[in-house]
Amino acid sequence: MRVMSTSGKYLLGILFLVSVFNFLDRQVLSIVQESVKLDLGLSDSQLGYLALAFGVTHALLALPIGRVADTVLSRKSVLVGCLTVWSSMTAVCGAVSSFFQLLLARIGVAAGEAGVTPTTYSMISDKYPMRYRATAISVCSAGIPVGVMLSLFLGGLLTEALGWRMTFVIFGVPGVLLALVIAFTVKAPERGEADGLTQVKTAPFWASFFHLFSTRTFLLVVLGSAFKSVAANGTTQWMPSFYMRKFDLSASDVGITFGPVIGILGLIAMLVASYVADKLGTRDLRWYPWIIAGTLFLVFPFKVASLYVDIYWLSLSLFAVTALTGNAMLGISNAMIQSTAPVHMRGMASASKTLALSFIGYGMGGALVGMLSDVFGAENSAAGLEMALLVVSVTYLIAGGLFVMSSFTFRKDYEGAKAESGIPA
Repeated sequence: MRVMSTSGKYLLGILFLVSVFNFLDRQVLSIVQESVKLDLGLSDSQLGYLALAFGVTHALLALPIGRVADTVLSRKSVLVGCLTVWSSMTAVCGAVSSFFQLLLARIGVAAGEAGVTPTTYSMISDKYPMRYRATAISVCSAGIPVGVMLSLFLGGLLTEALGWRMTFVIFGVPGVLLALVIAFTVKAPERGEADGLTQVKTAPFWASFFHLFSTRTFLLVVLGSAFKSVAANGTTQWMPSFYMRKFDLSASDVGITFGPVIGILGLIAMLVASYVADKLGTRDLRWYPWIIAGTLFLVFPFKVASLYVDIYWLSLSLFAVTALTGNAMLGISNAMIQSTAPVHMRGMASASKTLALSFIGYGMGGALVGMLSDVFGAENSAAGLEMALLVVSVTYLIAGGLFVMSSFTFRKDYEGAKAESGIPA
C-alpha cells in the first residue's frame, strides 16, 4: 500500500539522503584507490582517466535526462530509475578484475548520477519560494559533504577490515532500498507550485538551451561553479592519496580524520552561508554572489598552506578552513541557477550546470591532477601530487572573479525569469 507524503520537510529529508548516497558512491573511489591501484596495477594517470570518463558520461547524459524530467516522465520516476542504476553499478565495481571493467562500472555509476541534479533541485524550487530557496537547496546539498565524509570515514574502515571490493558492494546496496522508499512514499510537487502558477509553459529543447545560456548571470554562475569544481573535485579525489603518501598513513587513518573535516565543516558552512544569503538577499539579491566570491577568494591561501606544511595535524587544520570556505557556495549557487531560469526550464537549468561541473570539474579536475602528478614526480610520489594540487587550486580565484561579475546582472535576470514564467511581479 502506498502512503504518499506531500510534506515539504519529508521531501527535503528524502532528497538529502539521495544527495548523501550520490556522493557516498561517487567519492568512495578516492579512499580505496590506493588499494585498487596496487591490486589492479594502475598508474595515477589511469586513476585520473576514471575520473575523466565519469565526468564526460555525467556531462553528456545530464541534458537529455534533464529534458526527459522536464517534458516526458515525472521527475520522481526519473530519480528512482537513476538511483537504482548508480547504486547497482557501485556494487558491480567490487567484482571487476581489470582497469577496463572498472572503467565501465564507473561509467554506469556516472550514468545514473547524471539524473540527480535535474530532478532534485527543480522539485525543491517548486516546493519552496525564493525567500527560502537557498536554505532549502542547502539542506539537500548538505548531503554532499556528509556523503563525502561517510565515503572517506566508512570507506577507510571497511577497506582495512573487508577489502576494497566488499566496500563497493556495501556502499551500493542501500541506494536500491532508498529508491523503493521514494517510489512508494514521495509525492513530487506540481511545477510552479511555490510560485503560484497553475499553468506552466513548455519550450523546445534548443530554445531552452539557448535561452538559458544567453542569460548572463546563468552563464557566469555555471562557469564559476565549473572552475571551482576543478579544484574541489581534484582535491577530494586526490587529497587522501596525498596524505597517505606524504605522511605514510593508512586508508583508515585518513578516513577517520580527513573525512569528518570535510563533512562536518562543509555541512556547517553550507547551511550557515545559505541562511545568511537568504536573509541578506531580501534586502539586496547581490548578496548571493558576493558571499560566494568572498568565500572562494579565502580558499586559495589556506589550501596552498595545507600542502606545504610537514605536520599532518597542522596541514589538516589549515585544510579545515578550506572546507569551511569552499563548501559555503553550494546551496547559494544552485538557488541562483534555479532563480534565473524560467519555471519550465528548471530541470534543464540544473542539467546544464551538471554538464559543466561534470565535464570541466569532476572529469578534468580529477584527471588533470592524476596526469600532472605523473609529470611532476615519480610514481607514487607525494611531491608530484603536491605540485599538481597546487596548480589546480588556482581555479578557485578564477571562479571567485566570475561570481563577482555575476553580481552586476543577477537582479535583472531574476526579474526576467519571473516574467518569462508568468509569475506576478
